[in-house]
Amino acid sequence: MNPDLDFDSAELHRLFMAKADGHISAEDHAQLSHMLKNSAEARRQWYAFQDVESALFSWSQQELQRVEEEPALTATVAAAPTRPVRARLTWLLPLAALLAILVMVVNVLRQPARPTPTPAVTTAPTKDEDEVTTTSVALLTRGVNLEWVDARSAPALNAPISPGWLKLKAGIAELEFYQGARLVVEGPAEIKLVSAGEAYCVSGRFSAHVPPQARGFRLGTPNGDVVDLGTDFGLDLNSATPEVHVFKGEVELHQPKAQVRMLTTGEAAGFEKSTPARHLPASDVAFAFSRDLDARMNESQRLALARWEDQGRQWNLDPRLKLRLDFQDPQGSRSLKNSAALGQEIAPGTIVGCIWTQGRWPEKKALQFRSVSDRVRLSLPGSHRQVTMATWVQLHGLNVRQSSLCMSQGIAEGHMHWQILHDGSLCLGVGSGKHPDVRSDDYITPVIFTPERFGQWVHLAVVYDLPGGEVTFYLNGGILSKHPVQTPTELTPVMMELGNWTPSPDKRQQPVRNFAGCMDEFSLYTAALHPDEIRALAE
Repeated sequence: MNPDLDFDSAELHRLFMAKADGHISAEDHAQLSHMLKNSAEARRQWYAFQDVESALFSWSQQELQRVEEEPALTATVAAAPTRPVRARLTWLLPLAALLAILVMVVNVLRQPARPTPTPAVTTAPTKDEDEVTTTSVALLTRGVNLEWVDARSAPALNAPISPGWLKLKAGIAELEFYQGARLVVEGPAEIKLVSAGEAYCVSGRFSAHVPPQARGFRLGTPNGDVVDLGTDFGLDLNSATPEVHVFKGEVELHQPKAQVRMLTTGEAAGFEKSTPARHLPASDVAFAFSRDLDARMNESQRLALARWEDQGRQWNLDPRLKLRLDFQDPQGSRSLKNSAALGQEIAPGTIVGCIWTQGRWPEKKALQFRSVSDRVRLSLPGSHRQVTMATWVQLHGLNVRQSSLCMSQGIAEGHMHWQILHDGSLCLGVGSGKHPDVRSDDYITPVIFTPERFGQWVHLAVVYDLPGGEVTFYLNGGILSKHPVQTPTELTPVMMELGNWTPSPDKRQQPVRNFAGCMDEFSLYTAALHPDEIRALAE
């Protein structure tokens, strides 16, 4: 069924207005989310509405500011009795123009999208360009002391994984395939994900749990394939001879030029390329199992937290560090202490709306940003030629055009706006030029936040280096993109917000820029950190 065939445009725009006003109910929010998820036309109109709302707000601000700053009339004219009428008209004309534009916009949005002419020759249906897709077939659910051969391309915990190679130097990883099979991988191991129900293994030890829904799960090897019929089994490719052990149920062993062999509970077989499988008794001694991972993970996370606390004490002493929020404040606290030893003149961050939640580890805290109200208010005085910002975030979704990470209040020369754009790219906007001709020099990265990254912790950093003439973005400790400085401008952050943006506190209508997700640790240096230092912050 095509959801666009049953489309209530009037109801959609009622929900748009409720969302923009910030008074949308939980039921209406769920309805709006459902419509945006299932209708390409709803998403088209949502983006159009957001663009128009932003444009109208910007135009109205400039117009009202022009009126407020208009030179006073001469004393002779000021004394004339016509002045009050002129003042009223000065305010009414922009308002009337706004209303007229808004009416036109609503009428345009209510018009259905133009139908696409039907071609003379019909081919296979084309994919809706607005449809969100994924190639992922499994996800990494748990890991203990993981060391990957290539750390830059290694999957994060709870990260969906697309077909391709995984090379584990050491540690234990648990993969859950979309068809339901669960595979524990013990390094050193090389495994290639093929599909939601198949993988190819070159080395490593593997234990698999395959429920009835995943019957037929296949593990290929250079010496043959193991096809599951609903079972628990182990595959050891790190022993002198590859072995498969069946702990419960049945598997089929497929070898080149050999008859398929059935193995059942308690049976095992050693198999090589050129010889028939050898019969062995099953043994689980050499394998790691899913049931054992919780205890191992708890210990691994405890050690990781202890290392982070030790590193934090060293980071706090760095004279370049002006602001470090470790989010380890008392539960329920409505402020965030600044742990930087030389930044004590900076006031603690004020929490508005956010709630406390678990961070990267069980004993680590984080703040969750859920609505348009949530933010942390900060201040950083002074003018700075170099700035490095770094944070850990867990993005839950992209429901607005721009999601704030750390943004200066308002738009002025030297203000900085670090944010996530609606397409999943990162942007650092720097105000340049003198009032009233201030513009934003925007530095934008490639897209990084696709649906596969929603819900996983990632480390983000950006370095603004005016003397070096460069802006550099980092993802998980590695360089993401570099950009030449457009207009040489010193940064003057002044008042800032984590997770939100207030362009002007005295205005009734505010654009929606709230971050949807969790934040765990935020640091700001008045220096350009070296790539090795960024990598250390991300480890």
